[in-house]
Amino acid sequence: MRIHHEHRRFPDRGFTLLELIVVVTLLSLISLAVMPVYVAAMNATAVRNAQSDLMATLRFIQELAVKESREYRLYLSEKEGKYWVMRLAGLEDNEKQFEEVEEEYGREKTLPQGLVITRIKARKDGNAHFIACLPNGASDQAAITLRDEKRRGRASITIEVRGVLGKVGIKE
Repeated sequence: MRIHHEHRRFPDRGFTLLELIVVVTLLSLISLAVMPVYVAAMNATAVRNAQSDLMATLRFIQELAVKESREYRLYLSEKEGKYWVMRLAGLEDNEKQFEEVEEEYGREKTLPQGLVITRIKARKDGNAHFIACLPNGASDQAAITLRDEKRRGRASITIEVRGVLGKVGIKE
């Protein structure tokens, strides 16, 4: 007597090469469609962060000037798209001498690519403009206009320092 074993056929446990190619192609197309949106979102975030950092630095040195009873200055280079902080070191021959600030907030910062300083309305010292923050709480009146070159319509914002107490605000 012959015993007949039923031949069980197991379903395929893998994918064919054609199926894999189709899936990889679809994922590539979806990635290509999403990438410009992702890059634009990252650029917009970098621009917003740079604007916020500039305003925060200005507000911070206003507070430091009062706290330490010493003048601080926010310097801006329109051509290079950079800003940095200096503080009063003392007087030499009746002229104010300023020194670099070693702390993180004083280091030179560069605006992200595509964010351009288009106009600075502030006092000038050599090749750079500056906004002075004085020990009595007052600050120079100033305006810094920034334009996002990568955004459609190239929207501009203006950071203004106004009033006797140097209130900092944004004007779009």
